Amino acid sequence: MKYKGIITPMLTPFDRKGKISKELTEKLLEKITKNRVHGLFPLGSTGLFPFLSIKERKTYLEIVNNGKGKLPVFAGIGSSSTEESVELAKHATDIGADVLVLMPPYYITPGQEEIKSHFAKVLSATDSNLFIYNIPQLAGTWISYETMLYLKEEYNQIKGVKESSGDMRRFQKVMTLSDRDFTILQGQDDLIYMSLMIGADGGICGTTNIMDETVRIYKNIEDNRLELARKSQLDVVNPLMESLNSITFPSGYYHAMYESMDVKGGYRTPMIEPPESKKKEISSAVRKALEKAKKYK
Repeated sequence: MKYKGIITPMLTPFDRKGKISKELTEKLLEKITKNRVHGLFPLGSTGLFPFLSIKERKTYLEIVNNGKGKLPVFAGIGSSSTEESVELAKHATDIGADVLVLMPPYYITPGQEEIKSHFAKVLSATDSNLFIYNIPQLAGTWISYETMLYLKEEYNQIKGVKESSGDMRRFQKVMTLSDRDFTILQGQDDLIYMSLMIGADGGICGTTNIMDETVRIYKNIEDNRLELARKSQLDVVNPLMESLNSITFPSGYYHAMYESMDVKGGYRTPMIEPPESKKKEISSAVRKALEKAKKYK
């Protein structure tokens, strides 16, 4: 079974005191659903999972799973501790999350054998489907191609890869793992067009917390409207991504999300609220993206 389309790596909305807001999360779910995405990925990097306690992560996942509607939930279970990932995997399975998403343990940098051991122990604790999550710029280490191939061949629960390194040479090699039962997803919004053009099954795109342009790119490629998709990538998504990432990740995304929902949200330390000058820049970039997007509808 393939998992296709554009999936939202959900931000975790906070109130002004920095506590997870159930009300704002439900409002975000409503917004994301209107953006016509194909799935939800809570508790990834944009969701600030390392800033949350295990209890908070479980509670947030339950809020998302209860409000998912018909969308599949890809539950992030990453941790620097294998035992914590096992606990999170069991919880996600118990509440009915559709897929688990696991990155390497971080801080103390693992080798490839340690990564294999990490995945093996988590997989032994659940019968859920699982995606490999490669994000070396945040995890501190790469999952090698050879390790991905080993995991794919050794465990039939592993159904795909979220490849977020941003390295297109690497992505093309990972694409060789694709088959009718194994999904390859691009994790960088500004690479979605070229990734889909070489056969990626979709993407996990942070801008879908704000607008639906990557969904439109996916649909236009599916409908063979390639020039519209290309222009949308270059004129709308890429400038927006540049602005959102012009400040320490992911605070720009949080400001844009709150403004797009017209709410006063908060920030979980150590993330800090962007300065007013940067807020204005990001707000302007979002408005420009939304206006430009009208040309490609």
